[in-house]
Amino acid sequence: MPTAGTMPPESFLRDLRWALRHLYNPEKLSESPLLKVLGVDPRESPSALRRILSQAIHALAPDASVSTDSHAWRVYYTLRHRYLDQFSQQQVAMSLGLSIRQMRRQDRLALRVLADYLLSHHVVEQIEPPCSARPGEKPSATAEEIGPELELQWLRKAFPSEAVSVAEVLPPLVNLITPLAESLRVRVECSVANHLPRLAVQVATMRQALLSVLTAAVRTVPGGQVALTVQAAGRQVCITVIAERSAYDGAAIGVTGGLDLARQLAEVSGGSLDVRPGADETHPFIATLVLPAVEQVAVLFVDDNADTLQLYQRYLAGTRYPFLGARDPQQAMSLAEELSPSIIVLDLMLPGVDGWELLGRFREHPRTQGVPIVVCSILEQRELAVLLGAAEFLVKPVSREALLAALDRQLARQSPGCQ
Repeated sequence: MPTAGTMPPESFLRDLRWALRHLYNPEKLSESPLLKVLGVDPRESPSALRRILSQAIHALAPDASVSTDSHAWRVYYTLRHRYLDQFSQQQVAMSLGLSIRQMRRQDRLALRVLADYLLSHHVVEQIEPPCSARPGEKPSATAEEIGPELELQWLRKAFPSEAVSVAEVLPPLVNLITPLAESLRVRVECSVANHLPRLAVQVATMRQALLSVLTAAVRTVPGGQVALTVQAAGRQVCITVIAERSAYDGAAIGVTGGLDLARQLAEVSGGSLDVRPGADETHPFIATLVLPAVEQVAVLFVDDNADTLQLYQRYLAGTRYPFLGARDPQQAMSLAEELSPSIIVLDLMLPGVDGWELLGRFREHPRTQGVPIVVCSILEQRELAVLLGAAEFLVKPVSREALLAALDRQLARQSPGCQ
């Protein structure tokens, strides 16, 4: 068994890095070899492993009397922002003033420090020798093979939306960008409206998107100012970032890197990102990040199949969409009149009054004529459904991801835009 001060085995470092990258994915953590190595109770394995790793990182935080420029603080910042906050190497490198090559070395060093702490403070039963792959399995993909598209697909499925306040996420991001802003003599100011609704977002992807925007804004106006304002707009929260030049004649360092990815990350979190130049040369950069606010948005599902309704109910569990279900047209009309759902999802193959006729009734009834209707059927009649008043068409079988995306689109169309 390794002891403190010895070089941690490469297999342990590899498993530790993998677990940290999947820190918020219980399914992945349940597969980690560290569960056995660290003696984690199988009954609470993913949450217990996450707790051990998080506490170990926090335990490495230096005392307040230690200089923030010290090696110890740099190790702690690297671990906290890379793995607890799930920021990218590039973003942490910017905040620490390092090149990507230096950041990679810093990341490896910080990982070894964490590994040494774990080996010396936790019961380690046995560290298995490295293995290229389990019997019958293909070797894991390399980082080069994964690529941004697969990573984004994984993010969409791995991280659920959470209810979080702007006050919880904004100050840490401003603190993170401060070293870069100070190095470029850029003043960052925030104006946050009172009584903002909580956000309904994937916290990790939303923070990454906003950090990329702030980084680009700061690097656009050396010696200038970046103003960040937050306001509510209907069912959304709008974060606007405006970069303003000053008399300081500093050259912009480059602003476009990472913004395409930031747009995609905003979409993963259910929002959107718009970046444009200002009306004059004084304001070369304006970005608006629009994010969904927490709100209970009832959805009425009309389908004669009880199993399908149960599937939809499971799809909506833990989301901002409370489930309402009806198996026949009569019940559907009664529920729609009584409960006023915000969205209706309608099957076409119904007993008695079919979905086409019910669609017409919904469109004519004063209580439902303005409610968006998503037709979901095995019949591929998209064009006809839209012509008859449907807002969107989904072909069965529909996945949870596709259904929630359709509901998000309908909700976004009902919300006023940011000014």
